[in-house]
Amino acid sequence: MNLHTRSLTRTRRAATSALALAAFVLLAAAAPAAAVPDAAKLYKDQCIGCHGPDGSGNTPMGKSLKAGDLRSPAVQGQSDAQLEATVAKGKGKMQPFGKKMSPEEIAAVVKFIRTLKAGA
Repeated sequence: MNLHTRSLTRTRRAATSALALAAFVLLAAAAPAAAVPDAAKLYKDQCIGCHGPDGSGNTPMGKSLKAGDLRSPAVQGQSDAQLEATVAKGKGKMQPFGKKMSPEEIAAVVKFIRTLKAGA
């Protein structure tokens, strides 16, 4: 290969690399961001029947199942990991939600539970 051919080959490789990088950047920019779970909707759809809108457990179903008060210091004092495990695996008469909700959705529900405060 002569000097001109080698230079042309390097230029083509550089151009190909630049095009590949540009395509990657464009695809990454066009890809939709991961959807953030709507914690309030998840709580309403999955939890409110037993725990009530305020988290007290003061609903007919909650009373019959002895649902915990999500506002209580005993619940609020647990770590996020502990609460996520309870939601995923269930506890006592509470059904497990690990097959109904993704780990991201469970984490979102736990964040929502953190907003519930006794007397609020």
